[in-house]
Amino acid sequence: MASPPQPPPQATPSPAPFEPQSKPNVEAEAEGAVVEVRARRAQAAPPTASGVQLSPREVHAAPHRDAEEILRQIPGLTLTQHGSEGKGRQYFLRGFDAIHGADLALSVEGVPLNEWSNIHGQGYLDLGLLLPELVTGVTALKGPFALDQGAFAMAGSADYQLGVEGLSPRRDVALAYTLGSGGRQRALLLGADAAGATWLGLAWTQDPGFGARRALRAITLNGHARLLDGPTRLEVLALGHSARFELPGLLRDEDVRAGRVGLAGAYDDLGQGAADRGLLILKLSRGAGLGLTLYGGQRRLSLRENFTGDLFDPIHGDLRAQTQRATSAGGALRGAWGARPWQLKAALGGHLDILAQRERRLGRALEEIRRARDLTARQWTLWSWAGLRWRPNRAVEVEGGLRGDGLWIEAEDLTRGGAPGALDEGALSPRLTARWRLARPLWLLAAYGRGQRPPEARAATAYQPSHEGLGDEVIMGQPPTMTVSDAIEIGARFQPSPWLDARVAAFATWIERESIFDHVSGLSMELNGTRRLGAEAVIATQPRPWLDLSVELTGVDARFQRSERIVPYAPRWVYAARLVAGAVAPDEGGWRGGLRFLGWAPRALPHGATGATMASLDATLSYHAPRWWLGLELENALGLDLREGEYHYASHWRAEAPADPLPALHISAGPPLNLRLTLGGWL
Repeated sequence: MASPPQPPPQATPSPAPFEPQSKPNVEAEAEGAVVEVRARRAQAAPPTASGVQLSPREVHAAPHRDAEEILRQIPGLTLTQHGSEGKGRQYFLRGFDAIHGADLALSVEGVPLNEWSNIHGQGYLDLGLLLPELVTGVTALKGPFALDQGAFAMAGSADYQLGVEGLSPRRDVALAYTLGSGGRQRALLLGADAAGATWLGLAWTQDPGFGARRALRAITLNGHARLLDGPTRLEVLALGHSARFELPGLLRDEDVRAGRVGLAGAYDDLGQGAADRGLLILKLSRGAGLGLTLYGGQRRLSLRENFTGDLFDPIHGDLRAQTQRATSAGGALRGAWGARPWQLKAALGGHLDILAQRERRLGRALEEIRRARDLTARQWTLWSWAGLRWRPNRAVEVEGGLRGDGLWIEAEDLTRGGAPGALDEGALSPRLTARWRLARPLWLLAAYGRGQRPPEARAATAYQPSHEGLGDEVIMGQPPTMTVSDAIEIGARFQPSPWLDARVAAFATWIERESIFDHVSGLSMELNGTRRLGAEAVIATQPRPWLDLSVELTGVDARFQRSERIVPYAPRWVYAARLVAGAVAPDEGGWRGGLRFLGWAPRALPHGATGATMASLDATLSYHAPRWWLGLELENALGLDLREGEYHYASHWRAEAPADPLPALHISAGPPLNLRLTLGGWL
């Protein structure tokens, strides 16, 4: 929905790489550059050529139903939805099909959000927990190059920052109501004190969806309080979300083309889901050098889906029900000592999950046919890192160090006779970034890092998965292990004037032993090694203070190393163009708007199949008066029949026809042309 007025944009397309974005660039000021002043907490600039720091103006310049869709503003990152809005998205970045989060680490205020050993996919993400109106920025880093990037950051990571900087300091309560052309309704309450130190957001959403089995009902609460201020600061952040939603499943492309089912249809009315999650975060800091974060949360996820019809069970069908319950806790202690030219940084932390998973195969009347999984587990990880930052002058900066991660899993699966299993693994990850100002407008940047993805809890048991749909690349009979990647990036950033910013980066990633989550079997599979080679380019310009334009292109070649087969699903080319226009100050009235065009080339699918081209144009337009605002969001402005998700596997849905064991193209629809209108006011 359209959001309240937001803070001003950057005065330049992007800050100098070495300077924090929360205070004036004193060195740039001395050299006559335009200076940015942002009244918010310190946020370090991205350390690589492809790193991104989204400003509040960029965050809210394109339509987004939830916080996950904000990630479409990050160059090269795409996401699709093969369920409905209540279920987590599928992410694609730099040749990785990150499924629901297996290779993309997301966090809020530095606290990890990926769910280790989720029953629906390793690293599962569902960001319904975050109110998009309270997102004031997103820091994204592509590749595992920073020491504080932990598990699941093999393709990259993104951290959400929350706040109410966009609320008027004269009126601290806002109410808004959204009505969509498809019947979507959303009510929002935001409130904060004059300093923005204590705030609360509450949203209720009801949406029948744009097609069959896509209805959503959800309520989300985000709150923040600053209990201590000054040199010692104590803050608490509370996040809660509850959603009930329907799931349409996937459709065979041949059935859609023959008119047997609509593009946004469903084969049955049995798919549904429920998601509940709460997270409490406590942050204690003293100055800029020492910080302690503690957090704990509860999670419940329930999904009922059928991807294959009655291919495996012609009598009862292939419907499955998955349930996950988890209690999590963790913390991190970070410190920094020294200044120029040397600075030492170190951190120590850990995370614990106590979880229970259950998967049942259901009949056509929802009766239980058999239990496929009944697992309980305790899993914990301890990590630490230490690094040095060397900055002898304003033109050179080198930062590097070593990260260590250790994990322990104790699991018991009653479907395997109740025999408990255990697994312990570890990984050492060196990380290095270097930047050199070759000339006043030109920076050269390089980075190396090792990323890691932990095995799921079920790997500690005796269970051996099958390998439907993954062909000869599956590794069978080898013990589970930590998936480790080695990545490099070399790039340049060219800023000849305050209104032009061009950056280019070449990157490569090698994985000795890959793993992937298979939606057909519902399990993670061990695969042969892969490599990814690619490049990206972004050109951004600000010809007027109220106008920002950018274009971007990312290309990547992802292949299995031995066979040279293409890694399926991840887009080979991703391209986008963006426009942001309008008022630049939070209290400034008038018009604001944005355009976003996003597309990707046909994707390679398993068994030699190829997907379709994807392209979408979205827009926002709003008017802000002293006491009220009116906003419009337009999705799929071109009115295209979007085939957002594409998969290639065998299924059987037609009872009158014989089962076909050969793989077929399956699709899920993207949103049609739709409009959302938001009216809000200050109290």
